[in-house]
Amino acid sequence: MSLRTAVICIGLSLCALSAQSPQLHAQSSSDLFNAQSLQRIDIEMHSADWAKLKENFRSNEYYPADITWNGITAYNTGVRSRGVASRNANKPALKIDFNHYAAGQSYLGLKSLVLDNLVQDPSGVHETTSMWFFARLGVPAPREAHVMVYVRGEYAGLYSVVEPIDKNMIARVFGNDADGNQNDGYLYEFNKAEEWWMSYLGPELEPYKQYPEAKTHEHEPDETLYRPIENLVRLINEKPAAELNEAVGPYLDLRGLTRFLAVQNFIGEIDGFAGKWGMNNFYLYRLQHQAQHRVIAWDDDLTFLDPAYDLMSFQDANVLVKKLMEVPEYRGLYFETLAEAVRSASAGGGETAPGALETEIRRELEVIDAAMLADTRRPYTDTEYLDAREYLKQFAARRVRYVECEVARLTGGSPCG
Repeated sequence: MSLRTAVICIGLSLCALSAQSPQLHAQSSSDLFNAQSLQRIDIEMHSADWAKLKENFRSNEYYPADITWNGITAYNTGVRSRGVASRNANKPALKIDFNHYAAGQSYLGLKSLVLDNLVQDPSGVHETTSMWFFARLGVPAPREAHVMVYVRGEYAGLYSVVEPIDKNMIARVFGNDADGNQNDGYLYEFNKAEEWWMSYLGPELEPYKQYPEAKTHEHEPDETLYRPIENLVRLINEKPAAELNEAVGPYLDLRGLTRFLAVQNFIGEIDGFAGKWGMNNFYLYRLQHQAQHRVIAWDDDLTFLDPAYDLMSFQDANVLVKKLMEVPEYRGLYFETLAEAVRSASAGGGETAPGALETEIRRELEVIDAAMLADTRRPYTDTEYLDAREYLKQFAARRVRYVECEVARLTGGSPCG
């Protein structure tokens, strides 16, 4: 096939995808996050505002816009640039706030949306597949789907639409409180101000505020918001590993964290809770009327980097993770969860049939292929995308084999041949 023919085919594919008729039944956020098909979102905003947003992409200034998905429009919403390393002038990552200008406005029950620009991942499927796998293993994670974004009718590129971590997501994942009301606890987004491995920062609260940022109850006193965080970090540092369960367990879901760490390691996340550059990419949630915090997955796009990613990578640097691995209960749970991840990733596979993880990777790659090739704003060449695509097709089987052998080696099982 000639390059010209290929481009025409890509264009026709996008036209066919864009021409899909809206479904007639009532729409919900589940339809928006339906990852089985490629979604489309249209953004209508003043050309000068779009130019300013891209020019000032490091600013969090909002601009008014109308947002349309599947024939449903939200008017007078706020749109701004977002992200840290993913901030980009050519293909900006976006946050859509439906009630920024129109108080109380929601869209499909959502107060906001995130449009991830996929500029840190040449394959385009790292984060979407990662969140799918977290959810498959029972780890709290946001819903995601791939989406073609059009601004003023012009194709702005392939994005992923991400469910925001907010009260609605909390209600979906954790349910209501004992009285049947929406759980109104304390949510924190971890911000990577500097490299931090959970060392104690002293009794003053100000140092802690730069890392876990309160996203609910923001106007309550710092003592209410951040004293529990300071107390948690102090106990983690003061108590020996043998006392971790009794001393720290009431304030942090250690079993949930251990499973989160194992799944994050299985997918090869180098910038996670036990990251190369300190902790990153997670939320903490303290349920209403409870003292214990739980971990929620977020923004795992530096995944799938190496099928032989070490099972204990960077754990000794993190004060909490190092102690966790010294406790037989949690070390055992860590390896049990890795073994569970192997079984889950391999499910449905055989000598010639791919397992569940490889099947999902290949499915997502097929869904986005034409839209990715037509995306002229991505910071990767066609060759880099195609190479990343082929690499990922082989990743799951290689990772499964490596983890399976390493778990056996590190737990005294039968070594691999």
